[in-house]
Order: sequence, then C-alpha cells, then structure tokens
Amino acid sequence: MKKLIAGPWVGEFGWELFAWQGYVRALSRQFQHTTIISRPQSRPLYEDFCNNFYEHTPTGGIVDSYFMHGVDFGKDFKKIAIANNIKFDSDTTLLVPRRIGLPPFTHFTQPVIIGNYTIKPEYKIYGSKKEIEYDYIFHIRNRSSVRPQDNWSIDNWNKLRDLLGNKKIACIGTKAESGIIEGVDDLRDTKLQNLFNVLYNAKCAFGPSSGPMHLASLCNTPHVVWSIANNKVRYEQNWNPHDTKICFLSDYDWHPDASFVYEKYLNFKENCL
Repeated sequence: MKKLIAGPWVGEFGWELFAWQGYVRALSRQFQHTTIISRPQSRPLYEDFCNNFYEHTPTGGIVDSYFMHGVDFGKDFKKIAIANNIKFDSDTTLLVPRRIGLPPFTHFTQPVIIGNYTIKPEYKIYGSKKEIEYDYIFHIRNRSSVRPQDNWSIDNWNKLRDLLGNKKIACIGTKAESGIIEGVDDLRDTKLQNLFNVLYNAKCAFGPSSGPMHLASLCNTPHVVWSIANNKVRYEQNWNPHDTKICFLSDYDWHPDASFVYEKYLNFKENCL
C-alpha cells in the first residue's frame, strides 16, 4: 500500500493554507493512505482526505511566513515518529515542507513538481450555510514577535466599528496574537471548525494581511484587507482559488486611516457585493 506522510508543518497558518494543505490534498490522490502532522488546531483543514492526523506543537523558534525559524525539522520528526510509532517501508513517501520548494508564488492553477509527481493544488470551501450570526468580522492583528510595526492601531479599529454603525461584529484570531475592542463579541481562540462557519456566513471580514484573512478567501467570505502592494497579486489572484470577492488596499501600506478603509468598503459593497 502506497503511503504518504506529510509534515510537520510549523510555519504560519496563512502559509499552511496556501503553501501546503492544498498541495498535500492533491498529492494524496496518488496514495492509498495519508498521514498529516501539524498543530492540533489545524486538524479540520485535512479531515476530508487524511487517514491519520498526528498533533505536533513545535517549541522555540519564531513563526514567520513559510517556516518557523530555529526549529530542527529532523529532530522534531524523529520525536513524532517515536511517540506515534510511525513505521516506514519501501512504499512510504515522506514529504516535509522544505521539499515542496516555493509553490506559493505560483498561481493556484499552475502545476508544480513534487518528487515524481506533477500536481496542481486542490482547495475546498470551508464552512456551511447557517443563519447569519455576524455582519462583520475583525481580525485585530496584535503580534509582538514578528513585524509588530504592521499592527493596525486600536484607535483605528474603534473608529471603523463606529463607522460601520449598529452591526453585530466579532473579533477572531488567537488571544496571544490578536486584540479585542469594546462592543464586539470575542471569538478569539474559537475552534477552527466554528471559525469556518462564522466566516462563511459573515457579510465581510476586515483586517491587515494575516492567516485569518487568507482563511476568509477559502471560506468564500468577502474581505477588505490592507498590506504592502507586493501582496496584491497573492490575495486577488494566486491565492484566490474560489474567486472570493476582495477589496485589497495598499495606498497606505499597513496603516490606512479608518475613514479611508470605510469609504473603500462602501464602494466595494456597492460595486461587488
């Protein structure tokens, strides 16, 4: 029986979404059995195609885009294999993130070569239709270890909340790296399966470039996101397999004024939603 073991993934969540899980899903079609190794909270990303999921929370290092700097992949994998009694034979293929190269810079329709296989990533829409719980979703990026200068100010978030009017709003992300403001529901650290549904049923999500904003694309949630201009093609094209409606703002890089974001959202709403 041909077996695939993929992982451990230890990089950022957004890059796991578009630089890993879609490629592993496609590659798994070539095998009879697939084992995934990733953080516990990522399990729902793989449940539609993996046979075994082993949890791994890396220690040390700094998560920054594709990799967690300072993590010893070989040492970590050896620990995981021993702890879970993972067996290898001639029919086992091991795929660790470094072997996949740099597919995230390619369009989601472009084939890539992984070992002996040529594949295109496969993406699914996460979430299911329910009664709308929230009009808007905020991701208040509040990271201190990686590019803290990119965090949007709390004053801007408060102003955007006020401009949006009397709407039901929730904040998402992790409590360790995401903020909260008054007058909104705190859904930080909610389970990923619940987050899928929250995003899928929301009218729009707002935030600077981040993993949760990339997840909005896979939940087919319209979103307003701001970042440097270099990220525009990634959000609008390369990492947008479901043609999700997006308003990408780069006029002020990471720090547009809240009134500017609101005006752009109104135009986005009128012309695209």
